[in-house]
Amino acid sequence: MRARAVAAIALSGALVVGLSGCSFWQQPETGRQYDPSDGVSLALGDLELRNVLVISEDGELGNLVGTAVNTTGSDIDFTVQWKAGGEFIEIELTAESNGRTDFGFEGGQVTLEPLGAKPGALLEAVVHISSDQKELRIPVLDGTLEEYKPVLPKPTPKPTPSATPEESEGSEG
Repeated sequence: MRARAVAAIALSGALVVGLSGCSFWQQPETGRQYDPSDGVSLALGDLELRNVLVISEDGELGNLVGTAVNTTGSDIDFTVQWKAGGEFIEIELTAESNGRTDFGFEGGQVTLEPLGAKPGALLEAVVHISSDQKELRIPVLDGTLEEYKPVLPKPTPKPTPSATPEESEGSEG
């Protein structure tokens, strides 16, 4: 009888270890922080950027898409800077106070031109706030997936040059 009790306890112990799987000696994957979508995230001071990515069809014109979270009582101005064609280009954005600010979506395109990174690449960027800065490698995607088609960049209309008036006859110039 005693041997059965010892065997039952040993079998129970073996089942506990066996059924616990890798979590017995490894951290569960659900405990690891990760970006659940195609974009990347960044925490910089009181500013959090979430699911940031660039949508482009040709690598020349891009739309920066993402969300800025600001839990402070005042707006946070931030700059995204990248290099294209040997020179640094930047855009300025604002994370509104006490909440989240979506950018790059319908009605609010954030144009990156020239982009200098083809779809499938990572855009090497630096995000600046007044007190700090961090590097961010932003994925560049195209409109292959249906959910990205509405945020494909639309070219900004270029001003049409107007004809310069001819100098009137008899005037000296």
